[in-house]
Amino acid sequence: MVNAEEVKEYVKTASLAESGIISIIQAGAVSGGAGLFAGGIIGTIRSPRPAIFATALGAESFLLGSFFWFARTSLCKAWLIEPSSPPEDRVKVSATAGGITGGLGGALLRPRSAVIPATLIFTLLGYAGQKGYNYLDARHTNEKQLAHAEDRLPRKSFWQRVANSKYSPMKVLSDEDYEKVLKEKMVRMEAEIALIDEDIAKLESQATQDRDSS
Repeated sequence: MVNAEEVKEYVKTASLAESGIISIIQAGAVSGGAGLFAGGIIGTIRSPRPAIFATALGAESFLLGSFFWFARTSLCKAWLIEPSSPPEDRVKVSATAGGITGGLGGALLRPRSAVIPATLIFTLLGYAGQKGYNYLDARHTNEKQLAHAEDRLPRKSFWQRVANSKYSPMKVLSDEDYEKVLKEKMVRMEAEIALIDEDIAKLESQATQDRDSS
């Protein structure tokens, strides 16, 4: 029997995942953890109260990361951008979301003079981050395709690999290579037979001339 509480919990989790709340919290947690770590290092060097400094920077990073992912998710839905969309579209979305996040964060958490610099910096961060992710994703996809193609090829035995080595005087021939070798030998034999036929014809012609002269 399926427990009713488990069904309700599954439906709740599925609805949260569909709305993107879980991914927003995850993005905020990752950025908050990075901010907390960086704040601990910077606070130890520059602040008389490193724990408070690290906590404040971690909370600020959590808010900025969460809002960035919220803005990006909203733009993807508004612009009808899916995971299968071209990489350039995802770059535009991330750069735009970064600019919005930087502008809002600069307006709320910093003086007004920091709004434009924060907007530019976060736009570049969103652009560069998405570009880097696209590059790594394409590289990973190509590696998986190459590995899949290699798995589909017939595996050679140990002695075949040894024989095909450049240091080996022998070589294991495939069916196509063996057929090519046979064709070359047949052409060579036909050429030799043609030369022999020419020599025989010359000898017969000379013998006929000798009989006629005698």
